[in-house]
Parts: sequence; C-alpha cells; structure tokens
Amino acid sequence: MKKNIFISFLLVSCLIFFTAGALAQERGGTLIFGNLVVTPGLTLQEVYDDNIYLGSGTNSTTESEDSDWITNIIPSIMLDYSLHERGGIKLGYLGDFAYYKDDNNNDWKNHKGVFGLNYKAPTGLIVGIDNLYTRAQDPYGSENEYKLGVPQTKRWHNDLKTRIGYELQNQFRILAYYNYYKQKYDEEVDYSQNYACNEVGAGIEKKILPLTWGFLRYFRGETDYYSHPSGVTDSNDADFTYDSVKIGLTLDPDAKIKGELNFGYTWKRYENDADVSGSQYDDKNTWIASTLLSYEPTATTTLGLAIMRAMRDAGADTTEYFDDTGISINLKQVILSELSLLVGAAYSKHDYKNSTNYPGRDDDNYKAKLGIEYLINEWLMAGADYTYREKDSSSGENDYTDNQFMVTFGVTY
Repeated sequence: MKKNIFISFLLVSCLIFFTAGALAQERGGTLIFGNLVVTPGLTLQEVYDDNIYLGSGTNSTTESEDSDWITNIIPSIMLDYSLHERGGIKLGYLGDFAYYKDDNNNDWKNHKGVFGLNYKAPTGLIVGIDNLYTRAQDPYGSENEYKLGVPQTKRWHNDLKTRIGYELQNQFRILAYYNYYKQKYDEEVDYSQNYACNEVGAGIEKKILPLTWGFLRYFRGETDYYSHPSGVTDSNDADFTYDSVKIGLTLDPDAKIKGELNFGYTWKRYENDADVSGSQYDDKNTWIASTLLSYEPTATTTLGLAIMRAMRDAGADTTEYFDDTGISINLKQVILSELSLLVGAAYSKHDYKNSTNYPGRDDDNYKAKLGIEYLINEWLMAGADYTYREKDSSSGENDYTDNQFMVTFGVTY
C-alpha cells in the first residue's frame, strides 16, 4: 500500500516537474522570486545489493549474506535567499524512502533538514550558523559503526555549528565558536549510544594569499551520555572532556582549490575511573584531521580529496574505542558535453583499543565506485554506477564484501 502511494506520488511529482520545467525554461531554467532561489528535486534510484545486511555469514549481530532489489525515492527542496555581497540564508529538506522487493520489513525512511546562515557586515562582523537535523532508519550505522547492516535502527541526531567574529582590513579574522551535537536512539536497547556534546572554541585567521587564509583554532568540549542501558549509571559511563588544537588553510569559494586543509591534535580525559564491568578508562591523545578539498584544473575535470582522523568511542557502557583514519579521492571527468565519468576510491583503517570481544582487532575498509552521469537537459539527468565495499577484519566474523549496482533518474531545476 505504501509503495503504491509513493509510486503515485512519483508520477504526479514528475508531471509537476515537467510542467514547471517548461515554464522555468522560459525564465532561464530556474525558479527565482526576487532574492529567493527555489530548487526542488526528485530522484528515483533502482539498486541491486548482493549483501544488504553487510554480513559475512558468521556475524552474530546481523543476518548472513542476502541480496535484494531496493527502490529509493528521494525528494528534495532547497531555498536559497541571497543577501548579495553580505552572504545568504539556506533552508532545505532531503528525504530518502527505501523499499525492498523481497522483504518490506527492511523498508526504511530518512529525513534531513538543513539550515545555513552566512553573513558578513560592511563593518567586518562575521556571523555563521549551520544546522543539520537527521531522522534515520537506514542500515548504514553511526560513525562508530554501531548496528552496521541492521535495518530499521531508528535514531535521530542534530549537528549545530555556529561562529561569530570580526575581520580586520581584509587581512585578519578573530572568531569564536559554539558547536552542539546530540544523538538519540528510539529503542532502550540502544541507549548506550545516546549522548550530547557541547564545544566552545576560538580562532585566528591570517590572509596569506588573495583567496587563502591560514588558521589556528582551539576547542574545548564535553560529551555526556545522558541515558543508559541497564546497569550503567553516571558513575561508570564513558563521559569525557577534551581539548583540541587545529591548524591549516581555508580557501575562499572563488579559489581554484576550494575547501579546507585541517590537521590537529586532541587530548581526551574521562570523568569516571572504570566502566560497568570494572575495566579502567585511560586518558588518551592522538592526531586528528578533517580535510576536504576540491580542485578544478580544467572546466571539464573536478578532483576531490578528503583526509580524516578521529577517535570513535563504542558507547556509554564500555572503554572500547577505535582510531579511525581514512582517505578518499574522487574524479568527475566530462567526456562529452552531456556525459560525465565518475570515479572514486576510499580507504580507512579502524584500530580497536580495549576490545573485550575481539582483542587486538583492526579493520581495513575499502570502497571503490565507477559510474556515468548523463545530463539530458539543464534539469533532467540519468546515471548508472557500480560500488564495491569490503571490510577485511582481523576478527573474521566482521568481514564482508558488498556489491551494489544502481540506476538513477533525477529531476532538479
């Protein structure tokens, strides 16, 4: 019944898009109302996945290897209000409704809401707000891979990042930051994953090239596990505080290379001595990274590079964590005026510490993607791609390989 409703929704939406698209072409192919640009979109994906539970056949937390066809219906809308040279305001929604052919108990739906404010006054005042709210059921897990491969794991999280500062003579910037992150799972059995993080910081930036700024930032944060599974209390949970120093380069949007080069170091201190089983919490420190760069050497070539390093705690009820170090590279190459080749590769290593069930565990994670994208016109596209994923773990029951074949049809204008 639900599937029929959404197929009807898809057909009606396509009719609306095609009708509105004809009108939009007369006005240059976009929906503009004064300073407001409205960008609606609708994407239909048909996916064949040969390992929907990301299982190895022996993993006790998921089912064994199983395949299925999955239909994803992805509506979106973005409102972008221009403040001209002073910045802009963004508000958007992205949905993802997944339907499995063989077992509709695996069906899931995700919702994302986005808000952004970027403002720079003529006097030099800088204000920025970025907020992402996600309501999820998908089987792709959290950053610490909790319940990876398990469908219908209901949860939500909200990620708020704010900044306020002042720019001096287009040469120096002084900034203060406040960030807040909260995550909550619906089911009590998952309460070890419920936490909130408050973070404050300060930074200075110096222009070193016309479109490039060097920066130094300091952050102090506190993470609180605010709900607990049975047996865990405030006196033995994994609450901690931390200090981080970050240094790097940030590049203006008009630069040939866009994004941010960001490396640093962090120190973590736990508030309790031991977890519920008596294992000792040990303070720790390590280098960190959050680098995301995009480069366009020519009008037809776009390269992307991401470097990441972080510590991932397993939850409120254990001292277990892993160091997560990864790199990814992506290429988009226009072959013909309407046809593009998409190539991507990623690798990450998970080095587990204090693991009771799998002592000395480490995982090598691989991902590769190859696809094509065809722009039928300014607002209509079609594509196809193949994605390969593999986890090679020293603990064999956590191994998996996954092959996905996807066909995409999208309308955006």
